[in-house]
Amino acid sequence: MRNTTKILLLVAIVLTTGIAGAQNLDLNKVPKLEYLKTAKNMASDFFQRLKEKDHEANADFIIDNLGSAWDESKRISERNDYLNKFQLISIKPPQGVYGDLDGYDLIEQGFLTGSDRYFRHTYMAYFEGNYLIFEFRFYVDGNEKVTLDYIGWSEKNPFEYMSTSDMLLPKYD
Repeated sequence: MRNTTKILLLVAIVLTTGIAGAQNLDLNKVPKLEYLKTAKNMASDFFQRLKEKDHEANADFIIDNLGSAWDESKRISERNDYLNKFQLISIKPPQGVYGDLDGYDLIEQGFLTGSDRYFRHTYMAYFEGNYLIFEFRFYVDGNEKVTLDYIGWSEKNPFEYMSTSDMLLPKYD
Protein backbone atom coordinates (compact mmCIF):
# COMPACT_ATOMS: atom_id res chain seq x y z
CA MET A 1 0.00 0.00 0.00
CA ARG A 2 2.86 2.38 0.77
CA ASN A 3 4.35 1.78 -2.69
CA THR A 4 1.02 2.62 -4.34
CA THR A 5 0.80 5.84 -2.35
CA LYS A 6 4.36 6.78 -3.30
CA ILE A 7 3.68 6.06 -6.98
CA LEU A 8 0.47 8.12 -6.96
CA LEU A 9 2.28 10.97 -5.23
CA LEU A 10 5.09 10.83 -7.81
CA VAL A 11 2.57 10.86 -10.69
CA ALA A 12 0.79 13.85 -9.15
CA ILE A 13 4.08 15.76 -8.83
CA VAL A 14 5.05 15.00 -12.44
CA LEU A 15 1.63 16.05 -13.75
CA THR A 16 1.63 19.24 -11.69
CA THR A 17 5.10 20.14 -12.94
CA GLY A 18 4.04 19.50 -16.53
CA ILE A 19 0.95 21.65 -16.21
CA ALA A 20 2.80 24.48 -14.48
CA GLY A 21 5.41 24.55 -17.25
CA ALA A 22 2.84 24.50 -20.06
CA GLN A 23 2.61 27.50 -22.34
CA ASN A 24 -0.39 29.74 -21.87
CA LEU A 25 -2.69 30.36 -24.83
CA ASP A 26 -2.14 33.88 -26.14
CA LEU A 27 -5.44 34.91 -27.70
CA ASN A 28 -3.99 38.22 -28.86
CA LYS A 29 -1.46 36.72 -31.26
CA VAL A 30 -2.08 37.64 -34.88
CA PRO A 31 0.22 37.46 -37.90
CA LYS A 32 2.61 40.37 -38.31
CA LEU A 33 1.76 42.88 -41.02
CA GLU A 34 5.00 42.06 -42.85
CA TYR A 35 3.97 38.38 -43.04
CA LEU A 36 0.57 39.34 -44.41
CA LYS A 37 2.12 41.66 -46.98
CA THR A 38 4.55 38.96 -48.12
CA ALA A 39 1.70 36.46 -48.43
CA LYS A 40 -0.42 38.91 -50.43
CA ASN A 41 2.52 39.54 -52.75
CA MET A 42 2.97 35.79 -53.25
CA ALA A 43 -0.70 35.43 -54.15
CA SER A 44 -0.57 38.48 -56.42
CA ASP A 45 2.43 37.01 -58.26
CA PHE A 46 0.57 33.71 -58.59
CA PHE A 47 -2.48 35.40 -60.13
CA GLN A 48 -0.31 37.50 -62.45
CA ARG A 49 1.36 34.33 -63.74
CA LEU A 50 -2.06 32.70 -64.10
CA LYS A 51 -3.26 35.69 -66.12
CA GLU A 52 -0.17 35.51 -68.34
CA LYS A 53 -0.65 31.73 -68.69
CA ASP A 54 2.79 31.07 -67.20
CA HIS A 55 1.55 27.76 -65.82
CA GLU A 56 5.03 26.23 -65.56
CA ALA A 57 6.14 28.99 -63.18
CA ASN A 58 3.02 28.53 -61.03
CA ALA A 59 3.53 24.77 -60.90
CA ASP A 60 7.18 25.31 -59.92
CA PHE A 61 6.16 27.85 -57.26
CA ILE A 62 3.79 25.34 -55.68
CA ILE A 63 6.23 22.42 -55.82
CA ASP A 64 9.11 24.54 -54.48
CA ASN A 65 6.98 25.49 -51.47
CA LEU A 66 5.00 22.32 -50.80
CA GLY A 67 7.33 19.63 -52.07
CA SER A 68 10.65 20.38 -50.43
CA ALA A 69 10.60 17.01 -48.61
CA TRP A 70 9.22 14.98 -51.54
CA ASP A 71 11.33 12.60 -53.54
CA GLU A 72 12.03 13.54 -57.15
CA SER A 73 9.41 11.26 -58.70
CA LYS A 74 6.65 12.74 -56.53
CA ARG A 75 7.83 16.27 -57.31
CA ILE A 76 7.65 15.57 -61.06
CA SER A 77 4.26 13.88 -60.79
CA GLU A 78 2.73 16.66 -58.68
CA ARG A 79 4.23 19.39 -60.89
CA ASN A 80 2.71 17.80 -63.97
CA ASP A 81 -0.64 17.45 -62.19
CA TYR A 82 -0.71 21.17 -61.28
CA LEU A 83 0.47 22.12 -64.77
CA ASN A 84 -2.36 20.13 -66.36
CA LYS A 85 -4.95 21.67 -64.03
CA PHE A 86 -3.82 25.21 -64.85
CA GLN A 87 -3.87 24.45 -68.56
CA LEU A 88 -7.44 23.12 -68.25
CA ILE A 89 -8.51 26.23 -66.35
CA SER A 90 -7.16 28.46 -69.12
CA ILE A 91 -9.16 26.80 -71.93
CA LYS A 92 -11.59 29.44 -73.19
CA PRO A 93 -15.34 28.88 -73.32
CA PRO A 94 -17.17 27.18 -75.02
CA GLN A 95 -14.50 24.43 -75.10
CA GLY A 96 -13.53 25.17 -71.50
CA VAL A 97 -15.29 26.46 -68.43
CA TYR A 98 -13.01 29.29 -67.25
CA GLY A 99 -10.66 30.86 -69.81
CA ASP A 100 -8.73 34.06 -69.19
CA LEU A 101 -8.35 35.50 -65.70
CA ASP A 102 -10.12 38.89 -65.49
CA GLY A 103 -9.23 39.71 -61.89
CA TYR A 104 -9.41 38.59 -58.27
CA ASP A 105 -10.44 39.85 -54.85
CA LEU A 106 -9.25 38.94 -51.36
CA ILE A 107 -12.49 37.86 -49.70
CA GLU A 108 -11.30 36.43 -46.39
CA GLN A 109 -8.30 36.35 -44.07
CA GLY A 110 -8.11 33.88 -41.22
CA PHE A 111 -5.68 32.68 -38.61
CA LEU A 112 -5.43 30.04 -35.93
CA THR A 113 -6.14 31.42 -32.48
CA GLY A 114 -2.93 31.60 -30.48
CA SER A 115 -0.65 31.44 -33.53
CA ASP A 116 0.92 34.26 -35.48
CA ARG A 117 2.77 31.91 -37.81
CA TYR A 118 0.00 30.08 -39.70
CA PHE A 119 -2.72 31.93 -41.58
CA ARG A 120 -4.99 31.80 -44.60
CA HIS A 121 -6.03 34.06 -47.46
CA THR A 122 -9.04 33.26 -49.60
CA TYR A 123 -9.51 34.88 -52.99
CA MET A 124 -12.31 34.97 -55.52
CA ALA A 125 -10.84 34.76 -59.01
CA TYR A 126 -12.96 35.94 -61.91
CA PHE A 127 -12.49 34.32 -65.31
CA GLU A 128 -14.19 35.14 -68.60
CA GLY A 129 -16.46 32.11 -68.23
CA ASN A 130 -16.83 31.53 -64.50
CA TYR A 131 -15.20 32.04 -61.11
CA LEU A 132 -13.05 29.95 -58.76
CA ILE A 133 -12.31 30.35 -55.07
CA PHE A 134 -8.59 30.02 -54.29
CA GLU A 135 -7.41 29.26 -50.78
CA PHE A 136 -3.80 29.88 -49.81
CA ARG A 137 -2.42 28.82 -46.43
CA PHE A 138 0.90 30.22 -45.32
CA TYR A 139 3.45 29.17 -42.73
CA VAL A 140 6.16 31.35 -41.21
CA ASP A 141 9.24 29.30 -40.32
CA GLY A 142 11.69 29.96 -37.49
CA ASN A 143 13.74 32.26 -39.76
CA GLU A 144 10.60 34.38 -40.35
CA LYS A 145 10.34 33.24 -43.97
CA VAL A 146 6.76 33.07 -45.27
CA THR A 147 6.12 29.95 -47.33
CA LEU A 148 3.07 28.53 -49.02
CA ASP A 149 1.82 25.56 -47.00
CA TYR A 150 -1.32 24.74 -49.00
CA ILE A 151 -3.13 25.87 -52.12
CA GLY A 152 -6.50 24.73 -53.33
CA TRP A 153 -9.36 25.96 -55.42
CA SER A 154 -13.04 25.26 -55.58
CA GLU A 155 -15.89 25.91 -57.96
CA LYS A 156 -18.45 25.82 -55.15
CA ASN A 157 -20.90 28.63 -54.63
CA PRO A 158 -18.89 31.21 -52.63
CA PHE A 159 -21.58 31.56 -49.97
CA GLU A 160 -21.57 27.80 -49.36
CA TYR A 161 -17.78 27.61 -49.40
CA MET A 162 -17.39 30.49 -46.95
CA SER A 163 -19.90 28.95 -44.53
CA THR A 164 -18.02 25.64 -44.10
CA SER A 165 -16.70 25.00 -40.61
CA ASP A 166 -13.01 25.45 -41.44
CA MET A 167 -13.74 28.83 -43.06
CA LEU A 168 -15.33 30.08 -39.85
CA LEU A 169 -11.99 30.34 -38.05
CA PRO A 170 -11.27 33.66 -36.38
CA LYS A 171 -10.72 36.44 -38.87
CA TYR A 172 -8.53 39.50 -38.73
CA ASP A 173 -8.55 42.83 -40.57
